[in-house]
Amino acid sequence: MGRVGACADNAAMESFFALLQKTVLNRRRSWATRQDLRLAIVT
Repeated sequence: MGRVGACADNAAMESFFALLQKTVLNRRRSWATRQDLRLAIVT
């Protein structure tokens, strides 16, 4: 990790954000406040 052009760097982040989207963001369409969204992501 850390070298320019290393495909593993990008793959790890893409995997993380795909999992985040699947488990948190796609379950609910909107949040009342940014704080609610932040708590959903953190927990």
